[in-house]
Amino acid sequence: MNALEGKNVLLTGATGFLGGLTLQHLRDVGCNVTSINRNSITVFARESEREIRCTTLSSQEIYDALGDLGDLGDSTLIHLAANAGGQEDISNIANLVQGNFSFGLNVIEAARKKGCRRVLNFGTFWQYDQTGQQRPVNLYAALKECYQAILDYYCDRYKMNAFSMILSDTYGEKDFRAKVVNHIIDCGLSKRICELSEGRQKIRLLHHDDFIDGLSLALTHILSEEPKGIHFKYSLFGQDEISIRELVSKVSKVTEIETNVHWGAIPANDRVPERPFEPFLPISGWQPIIELEDGIRRTFLSRLALMG
Repeated sequence: MNALEGKNVLLTGATGFLGGLTLQHLRDVGCNVTSINRNSITVFARESEREIRCTTLSSQEIYDALGDLGDLGDSTLIHLAANAGGQEDISNIANLVQGNFSFGLNVIEAARKKGCRRVLNFGTFWQYDQTGQQRPVNLYAALKECYQAILDYYCDRYKMNAFSMILSDTYGEKDFRAKVVNHIIDCGLSKRICELSEGRQKIRLLHHDDFIDGLSLALTHILSEEPKGIHFKYSLFGQDEISIRELVSKVSKVTEIETNVHWGAIPANDRVPERPFEPFLPISGWQPIIELEDGIRRTFLSRLALMG
């Protein structure tokens, strides 16, 4: 029997990429997962499935929809819901606030009222500058920072335990988002001009398999900790620090396809750190194992198959 079999988990963000991988992994290891989405609550039992509709986002209605699950004192909330897309203008402010702050606040309050005292949260390295100071790159990252402050309050006020895992950019063969590795590979395959920034900034790409390993270990750790009102913070970063220019060269080496890049086509954002700061240590017992060239190769093969 593995350490997570039979454990009860509340999961937000299951309709997204990382959330979907998490949902599948948790079910594979035998967890009982309640997936809380922004317009519905889906309860996945180990041998059956049923769905409870929740038409609003208030904590009281989420609480009511969770009502027949009983006390949630042995459950852990994994909060992966996020909304990083769209413009920062008046037409999109409500979506950004809802997706990155108010939804998560309503969920944690509903879960707390039903006895949940453990939260596994996921943030972004974009919340920090390269010296480790809080300097969000954009409103999405700023709202993620605000949510961590909310967790500070819940830990102190209600003696909950929280783990906030700060993520670097993720990628991999299962990822079909418009992320930088996919963009470079797709432009190379289709012979399109690849429009990028000047490419001097450095990143640390985290393969989705390493993300799942880190999440699984973090869940095991938080379940072993008695809730005492502590908010722990850890990093989940990839192995190699690499500039965007170096990444393009590495993709070309692995795929044996030259990508024609228009450097500087995307305006520079002076808030993006020149190199990622690892604000916190990785969780004990975890380290990334997927080498970047292997991850790029696997991603390339999946993109090649997708394009026929």
